[in-house]
Amino acid sequence: MSKNYIIGGLGVLLLLMAGLTFVMRNRYLDRLSEMEARMGELTEQEKQSAIDRRVSRQMEEIAYSQQELSEERSREAIRQKLIAQKMTLRSEAERGRALEAQAHAEKSAQEALASYNMAEQQRKEADTQRQQAERAKRVADTLNYISLGRTLGSLSYSIYRAGDREIGNMLAYTSYLYTMENGGNLYSSSIFPALTQSAGGTQDWNVHSGTISTLEFFPNSNRLLSVSLYGEMKTHELINGGLQTKTLFSNKAFCFRDVYASNTGKAYTVSHTGYLVVARNGKTNVIPLNNMTKPFRMEPMNDDRQLLIVGERSIAVLDIATDKVMVTRQLGYNIQNCSRIDNKPLLFDDKGCMHRVISADNITTEKMPVKGTVTAYAWSRNENLSAYGMKDGTIYLLDRKGKVSKLMGHLSQVTRLKFVGKRLYSSSLDGKLLFWMTDDYSHKPITLLQSGSWLTDFTLDGKKNYIWTGEQNGKLTRYLISLPMIAQRLKDKVKRNFTQEEWNHYVGKGIPYRRIDN
Repeated sequence: MSKNYIIGGLGVLLLLMAGLTFVMRNRYLDRLSEMEARMGELTEQEKQSAIDRRVSRQMEEIAYSQQELSEERSREAIRQKLIAQKMTLRSEAERGRALEAQAHAEKSAQEALASYNMAEQQRKEADTQRQQAERAKRVADTLNYISLGRTLGSLSYSIYRAGDREIGNMLAYTSYLYTMENGGNLYSSSIFPALTQSAGGTQDWNVHSGTISTLEFFPNSNRLLSVSLYGEMKTHELINGGLQTKTLFSNKAFCFRDVYASNTGKAYTVSHTGYLVVARNGKTNVIPLNNMTKPFRMEPMNDDRQLLIVGERSIAVLDIATDKVMVTRQLGYNIQNCSRIDNKPLLFDDKGCMHRVISADNITTEKMPVKGTVTAYAWSRNENLSAYGMKDGTIYLLDRKGKVSKLMGHLSQVTRLKFVGKRLYSSSLDGKLLFWMTDDYSHKPITLLQSGSWLTDFTLDGKKNYIWTGEQNGKLTRYLISLPMIAQRLKDKVKRNFTQEEWNHYVGKGIPYRRIDN
């Protein structure tokens, strides 16, 4: 049994040893495998290390190469920097020289500009002097030609009246040309009478038996209405160059002092004997003016719907539609004359006052700016001028500033005044028809007509081409005043040019010859 135990123990021991061996072998094999694996890893690590060392050496070599390149670039940069510094210094030097050159150039440019400006100024001064010289020459030539126009006008007037009408007409037209072309005054007293004389624009007709007291055209018509102190009322109309006269009323018991032609075609005339005569379509109506003493003037009022009749100490208002006296008013003063201002009748008394009639019950009074008896008055809205014609022939011109100018030209009572633009026309019992240029401060009159009879009244046609005058001897005169028409008449009358000898004799050798027939 013990043997079996021993054998069994040995068997167990063998088994234990075999198991231990197996375990040890397995551990050895595992350790071997681990060692082999570790060796593989170390081998791989060695290989990687070798690779890393090679890469490191390559990187080191590259780094060395890069360092050398960098150092080379640094050296190149330093060299380029030195070159740049040299270039900068050179550039600064060049810039300095350029600035100097620029400053010099600018200075030269400024000097050149100053020289140019001076030259331009000198040129302008020379041009101004030339223009002034040319202007002075033109002014001198203009004044010479204007003076020549006046001289030729005076010469024309004398030669024409001496009987040589051909030369007189030629000289008048030459006077017109030189004066017009050089801006002279064609209304000069040396020129205008010569022009009108040669133009032959004056016609006269004996139409009344007594003194013509008043003339007036019908509105928008060529029919002229006239009345006389012998109780005559007539109309006149130019037809085919002839004057056709028609008597509307005639009675020597009447003494007509004023006339009014209404826009309705009715003609009104007032008699100093106290009557108003109305004529229309061949019929007449005599209206007594009761309670009026010596009526002598009429003025329209209230848009021509009424007629103011003026007596020596009273006024009456007539309704034009019905021809009936609406109201009569007595005045506390004597009326010397009547006219109108700003479309209102204006009365002048014998006490140095004037009265504006707004209505029969509304009359304003103010002191006259001049002394004396007013026999004629005119007012210009456009020029804002007033003219007072006096009994002694004096005319006072009052401007917008209240300045009074004394116009001397008439020797007797002024009978009518009329503004046409800047011209003031006047007539007088001295037989003169004058006009004055209101902007000519010399106030020298120009004579349009000198009659041997009293000029009692005048009027202008609608186009203001003609003045019509009435005279104490009953004569009616039409007088051409339109410069374009006068010039055309003169041109039509000139049939030839001056010969060189005539030109030298009448015009002058120093004046360039010109044709006048074209």
